[in-house]
Order: sequence, then C-alpha cells, then structure tokens
Amino acid sequence: MCTNFALIKTNGTAVLADRLGIDDRKLCYSPDIRPGHIISIVVERGGQRQVLDAIWWLYLQQTERGMKVNPDYFSVNTNYAKLPQKPEYRHSRCIIMASSFVESQQGKKPHELRPADGSAIAFGGLWKAWHDKATEQTVYSASIITLPGLPALAEIHKKAFPLWLPDDAYDPWLDANVTDTACFDDLLIPHLRAPLEAVQVDRASSKKPVGSTRVIKE
Repeated sequence: MCTNFALIKTNGTAVLADRLGIDDRKLCYSPDIRPGHIISIVVERGGQRQVLDAIWWLYLQQTERGMKVNPDYFSVNTNYAKLPQKPEYRHSRCIIMASSFVESQQGKKPHELRPADGSAIAFGGLWKAWHDKATEQTVYSASIITLPGLPALAEIHKKAFPLWLPDDAYDPWLDANVTDTACFDDLLIPHLRAPLEAVQVDRASSKKPVGSTRVIKE
C-alpha cells in the first residue's frame, strides 16, 4: 500500500461512523494524510467504542521532547504475514476510516482510489499505547494491515492491498475479547468491498487529477 490517504467529511463517512457507533465530529479530517501524521482510530475499550488521535506509525521512540516515530522501523503498514508475531493482532485491533487512498508503482503514476458508491472505507489496523515520559501523557500509534496485491489493481499497484473490512467484520474486529484470530483468516484474502473509482493524479499530496476516471471491479 502507498503511504497517503484522505478522510473527507461526506455522507459516506457519516454513515460509516454511525455504523461504528462513534461521533463523526471527533474524527480528524484531512485530504492529505501522510506517515507520522495524526489520524483517527476507532477502538473498543471496556465495551465502549472510542475515537483516539494516533500517530500513523506503529513503533515510536522516546525523545527529550516526547514520543516520535522510530526511524528504524517503517511501520505505517503491517504486512499480514507478520501478524502472528504481533500481540496487537490479538489484543489491539482498530479501524481506520478513509475516503480514498493513493497507490502507485514504485512512486510512479499515482492513482487516487475511492469507492464508486460514495461510501467510506474501514481499514483494519493495529494500535499501541505509549507512556510519554517527557509529558507524562499517553500517546497512541497505529498502522494499517496490508495484504497481497489485488489482481484487479495490478496496473496501479501490484505489490500489496490494504485490509478493507466488510461491514459484518466491524464488531468482532474491534472486540478485544476476541483473541483467537483464526476467525479473521478469511479477511486476509484481499477483496474490493465496493467498485473503486481510479484516477491518475499529479502527486499523492495534492491529488490533482491528470487523467480520466475509470471504475475498477473484481
């Protein structure tokens, strides 16, 4: 998966927020979300859904000024093959909402991808809580799980595809009491949950269209 996505306030994000049982006014909206930026993650603690601000980079390090991204581990994404080694997969799963995301082949010809039906995307992710010794506050971090490449998107990005959760997976995915992850095995097979509109853009940050829009289906 590329390293840029967007979360725009739309009817689609409102519908997804309602389905997740959260207040969409608490979400961090941005058309340009990059590694190290603050993102919104949806978690469940004590049976209650919460929206937390998190750094999009799973592994952090302590500095004199606070917790920062750890440059030794590029951890905006977590490869599905490494999930069995991650205690977070058993105990700290989250949902990261997005309106669209950007993919490219080795940084060339980036495309913005968004659900053609106007819905929002629920990425499956992992999260961690850190005690910041500099501020004595709790800092949260997160990553998006990536799966094998999706054949339908091979011309745009063939290496990997983000874990896009179906509607009926939201509740068990967020339930911290579900620690037998075998029930998620089918989710680790990449699928489009809706047709995607794909348009080539000038760059991931600005997302200015430089080509026509086409619809991609499995």
